[in-house]
Amino acid sequence: MRDIDEKLWVCVRQRAGPLTKEVRYRRPQLRASDLPSVRREKNEIVRAIRDSCFRRTPTDRLELMLALMGWQATTYVLTFSDETLPEDFAGVRKVWARFASDLRRAHGGAFDYVYVIEGLHGGRRWHIHCVLRDEDFGLEDVRRWWGGGLVLDPEPLMQHPGDKFRRTAEYFTKERRDGERIPKGKRTWVASPSLYRKLPAPEKSRVRSGRIRVPKDAGWQWRRDSENAFGAFAYRVWIRLDK
Repeated sequence: MRDIDEKLWVCVRQRAGPLTKEVRYRRPQLRASDLPSVRREKNEIVRAIRDSCFRRTPTDRLELMLALMGWQATTYVLTFSDETLPEDFAGVRKVWARFASDLRRAHGGAFDYVYVIEGLHGGRRWHIHCVLRDEDFGLEDVRRWWGGGLVLDPEPLMQHPGDKFRRTAEYFTKERRDGERIPKGKRTWVASPSLYRKLPAPEKSRVRSGRIRVPKDAGWQWRRDSENAFGAFAYRVWIRLDK
């Protein structure tokens, strides 16, 4: 049975809306008797497997949340006038909480959203980026309920067939907590509880092949492979087009 298991690949697949991440690997066994050259080659595969964790960094986790929003979603920039500009990070979060409460009443219940607070660029003025589903709210709805200032730069979350959710995830996580304006230990981006409930658990199985089949209707895709005498690793990420 052990010989059979060593020939099988471990397959882990994470789905999030139209986004799929899949890794297949045969992990080498590290032994105390390994020569340095052998250990280096084994560690190449071990590192490749480790670095493909689907929710390892804030950007990775946000990418999944944005993917759950899907193709029909819009990003907005919510600004503050001089009169409504909060003094600190906590004040911005309170303003968002009131805004979300108003949207919830207008919507008639819970809705999906992602938002991020920024305040280290653009003249160091606080502002909020948020993502809402088009079927829930349009530009006029957002303007009606946002009382802080202007609603700027509405644009589709996914702008063309070859676009990727990670583009926005990387942009939304570009500011780091400086310990002053953005306190240490505070998350700058937040996804609605409803989105977290919609995220499927990773699927894990053992398969006979390391080949990952990317669907023909994938718009954007990314790949990484690594293989040597001691193990192998294949990683694919793709996004299905909105039909």
